[in-house]
Amino acid sequence: MGLALMAEDVASFPSLEFIQASGDMTGLVHSLFIMRTTDARTEGMMPAYSGQLLSFVEGGVSVDYPETGPAKSSDLTLSAPMLRAAPIVFEGPVLQVGASLTPLGWAALSGMAADEVHDSAFPVEKVVPSDLLNPLEADLARCNAGEITPVEYCRAVEDFIRSVCLLPGRMPSKDHVKLLEAIETWLDSAFSPPVKALYASVSLGQRQVQRLCRRYYGVPPAQLVKRYRAIRAAMLLANDQLSGDLRDEVLEAYFDQAHLIHDIRRYTGHTPKMLAKERLAQEMLDPGGHGLTGRKLLED
Repeated sequence: MGLALMAEDVASFPSLEFIQASGDMTGLVHSLFIMRTTDARTEGMMPAYSGQLLSFVEGGVSVDYPETGPAKSSDLTLSAPMLRAAPIVFEGPVLQVGASLTPLGWAALSGMAADEVHDSAFPVEKVVPSDLLNPLEADLARCNAGEITPVEYCRAVEDFIRSVCLLPGRMPSKDHVKLLEAIETWLDSAFSPPVKALYASVSLGQRQVQRLCRRYYGVPPAQLVKRYRAIRAAMLLANDQLSGDLRDEVLEAYFDQAHLIHDIRRYTGHTPKMLAKERLAQEMLDPGGHGLTGRKLLED
């Protein structure tokens, strides 16, 4: 193996390190990350993440999507936006470098509608020409050989995303980008913003907003805010260092405890009590790695 994990560090694994995206990439990338495991097999639950570009320097993963079934990773994998949590197995030791994509980043990189391919994974080569992919494959080999660090390889992944998304015809239309910005502003306005506030903020009709929201997020606005609310609540429950006032505000958005438990289980695969005990779940629900979803908690 190119980058052996040091024996003295075993106690700190599995670990998930988030790295901030470059300033010009924040519209396309929530965050970059480095995932490490040391065991031959590490089981967990993958939260309902946004689209991701995954690169495996060592090892791989298998995700058992509820609707489409098991999918095994390739060296360079695109993981489509998820609508619910799914069991994941890290077949290790694993050294994974990746990028969590914004809805705009997913659309520009993959060219695929989230509501058509959600909860699935496929090789990056399916949507990116080989001449654009070759440099990233070369950097992957260099990272495996120890010639560049995982952090340096993160930047190579970011450069790759930039080079593909800025190609002519890759970015959505200006009108669609404007709507995405309106949706992001709406989601950032409160922990559980009313859907009517989104409709009031745009000039498009409700059906058109719903259709485009499904295209870029996988679900219409009412379900989208439900997912964001549940992930935010789970982040608070998994990270007890966050403000108690924030915790109360988010949890008050739920009608009762049963609804809270149901939604958190659907979108994280865990009950609220389990979140406090599952280290891997806590790593995956670090607000620093979830872009807009987590930023609301960190800023307040």
